[in-house]
Amino acid sequence: MKKYNIRSKIIFYSFYILLINCGTKPGQSSDNAQILGLVDTYFRNYSTSSLLLDISNNLILPKYTNLNNKITNLQTAANTYVTTSDVTNLTNLRNAWIEADLAYRQIEWAYFGPASIPYNVYLYLDSFTRSYPIDPTSIESKITSNLAPTGLRVDGMDAVEYLLFKDNATTTNTAFADTNRKTYLTKLIQDIKTQSGLLLYHWDQSRSSSFYNSFTSAGKGSVEYPNTKDGLTEITNQLVFFCNTMIDIKIAEPSGLRATNLGVKDITKVETPYANLSFDSLIQNLQGISDLGDVGLYRFLDIRNESIVPRLQDQIKTTISSVNSLKTKYETFQNAITNGNQDVEAMLGEFKKLRVIISTELISSLGGTIGASTNDGD
Repeated sequence: MKKYNIRSKIIFYSFYILLINCGTKPGQSSDNAQILGLVDTYFRNYSTSSLLLDISNNLILPKYTNLNNKITNLQTAANTYVTTSDVTNLTNLRNAWIEADLAYRQIEWAYFGPASIPYNVYLYLDSFTRSYPIDPTSIESKITSNLAPTGLRVDGMDAVEYLLFKDNATTTNTAFADTNRKTYLTKLIQDIKTQSGLLLYHWDQSRSSSFYNSFTSAGKGSVEYPNTKDGLTEITNQLVFFCNTMIDIKIAEPSGLRATNLGVKDITKVETPYANLSFDSLIQNLQGISDLGDVGLYRFLDIRNESIVPRLQDQIKTTISSVNSLKTKYETFQNAITNGNQDVEAMLGEFKKLRVIISTELISSLGGTIGASTNDGD
C-alpha cells in the first residue's frame, strides 16, 4: 500500500486513540468502538459512487472551469489583437491560445457525456483528433467570401492555431489587416467559447437534469447509467480508447508506425503542426490521466489491487520522460519523425506499455470488461 495511505492511517488512528484515552468515562466503550469503526470504514470502503463523485467534483468540473477561463482569456486577447494587430498583442494572443489548448489536453481523455453524443462538444473544439486535420484551403475560401467558420476542418482550436501560427509575426500581422480575417477569428473563438460554456452547463450540479446528476447518480435512478459499474466502465473505457488515440492517431499515424501506414511517414498529420505543440500536448494528456488517479482512482485501485498503483504511476512518469527526452533532443515532433526513427519507436513503446497496464491489469483489477458493464452491487 502506498506510503501516504499508511501515514494517513497512522495519523487518524493516533488522533482517535488519543481522543478516546483522554477522558473516557464508564459506559463509553461502545461509543469509542463506533468511532474507530467509522475511521476504519473510511479507509477500507471507498465505493464506486464515491469515486464518481470525486472524479466529477475534483477533476472534471475544475478542469472544465479552467478550460472555460482560458478560452475567456483567449477571447479577450483576440479582441485586443483585432483592434491593434501588432507584435505584442499577437504574442499575447498566441500565448493565450497555447494555455487554452493545453488546458483542453488535460481533460481530452474524457470523451463522454456532453463532450460526445449528442452535443459533440469535443468535435467542435478539436477538429484534428475527432475528425481530420484542418483544411487551410477551405478556411481561406471562407475568409475571402466572409462566411462563418462552420463545418468540419474549418473550425475549432486547430483553425485558430492555423490563423495565428502558420506565418511569422510580420506576415501574420499583415494578413490580419483584412477585416474578413479578423471577423473569422472573432467568430471562431466565440464558437469555441460557446462550446466550453456548454460543458459547464451540462455538468452543472444545480440543474436536476444535468449530466452531472445523471453520472453521479449511477445505480441510483440514472437512466444513462443504471448500475454504478456503468459509470466506472465509462471512465475505464475512455482511458483505454484515449490510449488508442494517443498511440494510433497522435504518434503512429504521422510516424509511419501504424500497421495501415506500411511505414510511410506523413508529418502533415502531426497534431498542432503550426504551433509545434505536439510534445507538450502529449505531456498534458498523460498528466490528465495522472490527475484522474490522484483524485480517487489510485485509491480505488489500491483497495482492490495494491500492486498495480505504483506500477501505473511509474509507467506514466516513464512515458512522460520519454516525451520530454524527444522534445529536448529534437525540439519538434516533425524533426523527431524525420530524423529519429528509433527514438520515436522507443517513445511509442512506452505509450504501449501504459496501454497494456490500463487495458489489462487495471480493467481486471476492477472486474470489468472494455465496452461492457454489470452491476457491482455498490
